[in-house]
Amino acid sequence: MTSLPGKLQDIVDDFALAEKQEKVELLIQYAESLPPLPVWLEDERDKMDAVPECMTPVHVFGELKDGRITFHFDIPPQAPTVRGLAAILANGLNGCTPEEILSVPADFYLQMNLQEAISHQRLNGFMGILAHMKQIAVRKMGKESNE
Repeated sequence: MTSLPGKLQDIVDDFALAEKQEKVELLIQYAESLPPLPVWLEDERDKMDAVPECMTPVHVFGELKDGRITFHFDIPPQAPTVRGLAAILANGLNGCTPEEILSVPADFYLQMNLQEAISHQRLNGFMGILAHMKQIAVRKMGKESNE
């Protein structure tokens, strides 16, 4: 099995140990921890990647600095499950290199047993967010080598 970046592995382990109701509560805690979109991105939605796999409007932007990526999300506050899923990825992958992000298997969430707590449709959205983060990582790798 591919090893996950340390912060993401810690999150996976926390969810794996949690009971169904605890998973829901953890997800809500993550949703509440998702930082607001930076002011400088508020009028730049056209620079953000839309995630059509989510029923909720989700936009993600990746910022490369010193070889590491920070992701920013724009997700409506009335979508706590999706915000929680995005926050898991942000907390687990912000500060990683593009290569570390690309190494995360698409089905890593199975180790978390999230299917106990959320719908298959939400899991598809979760995988979609990760896929877009990986696309951003690939683009950032290209920019990094051009600088």
